[in-house]
Parts: sequence; structure tokens; C-alpha cells
Amino acid sequence: MAPRPTGVVVYMSDFGWSDPYAGIVRGVIDLVSGGRVRVIDLTHDVPAFSIVAGAYILYTGYRFFRPGTVFLVVVDPGVGTERRAIAVETRNYYFVGPDNGVLYPAIEEDGIVRVHEISNEAIFLKPVSMSFHGRDVFGPAAALLALGVPVSALGGPVEPSTLRRLSLRTQCINEGRVEAEVVYIDHFGNVALGLERDCVERLCRRSGRVVVETGRGVFEAKCLPVFSHAEPGEMVFYLNSLGFPELAVNLGNAGEKLGVRIGERLVIAPG
Repeated sequence: MAPRPTGVVVYMSDFGWSDPYAGIVRGVIDLVSGGRVRVIDLTHDVPAFSIVAGAYILYTGYRFFRPGTVFLVVVDPGVGTERRAIAVETRNYYFVGPDNGVLYPAIEEDGIVRVHEISNEAIFLKPVSMSFHGRDVFGPAAALLALGVPVSALGGPVEPSTLRRLSLRTQCINEGRVEAEVVYIDHFGNVALGLERDCVERLCRRSGRVVVETGRGVFEAKCLPVFSHAEPGEMVFYLNSLGFPELAVNLGNAGEKLGVRIGERLVIAPG
């Protein structure tokens, strides 16, 4: 049975707030729905073009909303190319966005029920811009789903096995060194790593410290429950509030200290 729509769209993008793009999409949702859909902004500060960061934010955030919520995700560096626009019904939610991997970790975890390409031109805002599908394609689709229109009305079915996949986590097979992708750096400079939760325990078991290797050098971090347990300026390795291993500097910026960016890889090993 399809989740009952709540009339809520949770909207996230890499548009930022200095330009009108995020607000225009909100306006389209209001226009299409006749004011019957409420929009909650998850964030519009996804780093520009970062599919990995967008996937991390969606994956760590979607479960905190009521079943039946529609998630509109516009992180779409491939807009105007052959990448598909898709709408996904999962066990508990609906997701609208590009088929570039940004939706995949969340929809895989919640359980994909059906996927349809957003190809029914009757729902598009016209004329359709080649560079603003958030306004002309995704926004109207999200509004209609929130009103109770079935996913199948948006276009033809898509075989889930053909979706673009993206994985946010790597397993720690043993207690030795592991290469990890930086999947997110937050406003405070905390560096979230694409590792399984148990990697913190595995890497910290030997000495309560880890060694971090980046292009800038080699650093040491203490294994503590939270960064605030460290001295100011000390680096800490811990499990963040969203369930990902993370490096942070108490009252400092770990991203700047380590010299890393989202999508880069570093090596972390027991100290």
C-alpha cells in the first residue's frame, strides 16, 4: 500500500539563498498546488554540484519526517543532459530528483517500491528550460505527489536495477588502516567520513587514538565520545549524531586543519 501523502514537501538543493532559484521553486509548488502544499526547507547550502554531500544530507535527514512526506532534491550538475528525472515511491516516503545517485542511499535504505521517470509533459511548467528542471519538472512533480497524485501518473516505469547507484559507506574489514571518503564537511568544519558505524570501535580499540593521513600531512586524533571532551584545538575521532564516523577539532575547523574537501579521500589507522 502506497504511503498516504501528508501534503508536505521537504526541499533541498545546492541553489543557496543569494539567488532567486530556491524561492522560485517554492513559488511553483505553491502555484501548482493552489497553496495546499507546505514546503519545509532542509537546506539550500549543499556545496555546489556535490552529489555526495547531497546524498549524505538526504540520507541522514529523511527519517525524521512523517511517512508520506515528499522529498524534492535538486542537486543536478547533469541538468540538460540525458540523465533521467525520476520519482520514487519507497515503503514510507516519496522522492523526486535526478537519477545521478543523490537519492540512492536514502531510497535503498527505506526500500524501493516503484520508480517512474518524470516524462509526462502535461505536468511540466512551460516553456521548459534546459537548465532549470527544478522549476519546470521536479517542482511540479513534487507538488502533485504531495497532493496525492500517484507516481505512475508522472511517466513510465523505470527498472530499479538501472538506477545510478551511490554508496556512502565503506566497511572496516579488520582493525588496520582504511581509506575513507570525505562525504560531508559541516558549517563547523567537522569532517564526516564514509565509513560504517563500527569503524570507530575497530580503529580506536588498540590505543584510543587514530592517525590520519592526508595530502597535507599526518595528524593524530583522540577517540572520544564527542569533540567537547577534548582540549581546545585537539582533534577527535568519534561517531557523530547522524551515525557517521567523524573528525572534529574542539573549537576549531578540522576540514581546514586536514586540508580536505568533500569527495577527497584520506587514510585513517589505529594510533
